[in-house]
Amino acid sequence: MRSAIILACAIVFFSSCKKFLEEKPQTQYTTDNFFVDKATLDAGIVGMYSSAKDLFGVYTNTPLFMTEIGTDEAMFKGTSGVRFNFDRYTFSVSEGSIYEYWIRHYEIAARANIVIDAAAKLTTISDADRKVITGEARFIRSFVYFRLVQAFGDIPIIDKPISGKFDYGLPRRPLKEAYDFILSDLTFAAEEGVLTTQKTNDGHANQWAAKALLGKVYLTMASAKETALTKQTGKVDGYKDIEMDVKALYTKAWETLKDVKDNSGADLLPVYGDVFKIENKNINRESLFELQFSSVVPYGTQWTKEYGMAYTGGMVNGNPLYYTNSMAGVNNLVYVPKFYTYYKKSLKDVDYDKRRVWNLSDSMINVANNAPSKLAYIWTSPYTPDAYNQTILGRCGVTKYRWGANWQTTSQYLYSNCPNNVIVLRFADVLLMFAEADYKMNGTISAEGLAAINKVRQRARGLNASGAPITATETPGFNDYTAADITTDEILMERARELCFEFQRWFDLARTGRFEVFLKKNRDPANTKIVNTATSFDPAKHYLFPIPQSEIDLSTNKENFKQNPNY
Repeated sequence: MRSAIILACAIVFFSSCKKFLEEKPQTQYTTDNFFVDKATLDAGIVGMYSSAKDLFGVYTNTPLFMTEIGTDEAMFKGTSGVRFNFDRYTFSVSEGSIYEYWIRHYEIAARANIVIDAAAKLTTISDADRKVITGEARFIRSFVYFRLVQAFGDIPIIDKPISGKFDYGLPRRPLKEAYDFILSDLTFAAEEGVLTTQKTNDGHANQWAAKALLGKVYLTMASAKETALTKQTGKVDGYKDIEMDVKALYTKAWETLKDVKDNSGADLLPVYGDVFKIENKNINRESLFELQFSSVVPYGTQWTKEYGMAYTGGMVNGNPLYYTNSMAGVNNLVYVPKFYTYYKKSLKDVDYDKRRVWNLSDSMINVANNAPSKLAYIWTSPYTPDAYNQTILGRCGVTKYRWGANWQTTSQYLYSNCPNNVIVLRFADVLLMFAEADYKMNGTISAEGLAAINKVRQRARGLNASGAPITATETPGFNDYTAADITTDEILMERARELCFEFQRWFDLARTGRFEVFLKKNRDPANTKIVNTATSFDPAKHYLFPIPQSEIDLSTNKENFKQNPNY
């Protein structure tokens, strides 16, 4: 992917949007004279994918934290700054990260619009190549608009390249129209004969990625509309206006996800942790779509080091440990201590759910003699997260993303050039979404839906010494689900255990209207012995983020470009 990233840097006609969605060319290249053949269109596609990494980089006013912390999974351990504002819901309408979230998504959409327009006009390419290029661009465009509509509700929709003077009179289009647009893009990308059905292993979307995202969109529409129709206050009313009824939306999700489940050729890896090992990025059969990062500065990432196991005791090779160790990080973001209890233990404190071992640190690294020497258990007594204190809170690192054989492995990857990809879609998510759609269609889960969620649960048990899957009979207290066990909240719990810290949780709680339930479960000071985890989440306000104030100020159509409620 390195050569592709370098190629993307040459696409200088794509300028940075500095205010609202206005673009100003910075060189002599324009969309009319740059795109002359398939190679230049391919370069445009690579530039589009490359820009998507800015959604997950740790830069000035990074939008990374907007949908990652402030949940029952992850939090910021400090007491001020942008991370704190999003974790505790104290941000304002002028928060720079909200503007960056808005503008970076629209920048990617603008790049996609340029490619789509150029591909339609160019006569020197084949229809097959035109379909692939257009399909990939519409896939990414749908991805960013999907993230925008979930975060902000009604949004402007721009589907053509911007030329001439920008129209600041654009309205916020109703939420249902935004979803119609997203569905149109994804339906095209998922059509037979548009994108390849083969696994690409190079960051390009294929048909199965498009279908998996389409299934997620239908599931989101279904659950969010159901929430809006049944909740009294504080949810997103715009979902009520989606024309298709709730059961039909769940059925669409079920049909689409079943196709991916049965026909994509994707499958779970036998070992949960192997999905996230740096050695397996792109090539593992569980991953359906990944955003690409490289160890070449500045194309690496910092977000994995924002998590990471805490350390004490000195330096390694003259650097802080997080510069060299495979699992240690700056530890700015931590898991909410009570999230540890989501992974149930039974019989003498045995970890039957191996995902906990991979995801959550229960130790910190001691450094001695210029090397990571041992792990120190962070809890005052085994498995008592209710007894944590401020010191313990600062050590609750995440060890999900790693490279090398173990926690003592050192590497060349510094804070700013970690090459971990962002896995946007993977097969375990498909299985869990399918099970949810199956359950919600008729109010009870079928044998097929139960088999899907239990396949995820079975993998969580891990392998025995001979390499065979550990069975439910060997893990008393960590059983397979029965139909009687399945509820919406239990599915959300299983999604948390499986998909934690994969940029999913905020969206899951928002679409199902369950923020209050899970924040009270994990972050209510009345339920813990520490007050430094509670948030100021307001259900009448925080199911959407505010429209950036700068965009409100620039708009010449105040009547149709209003702020979200209660901001």
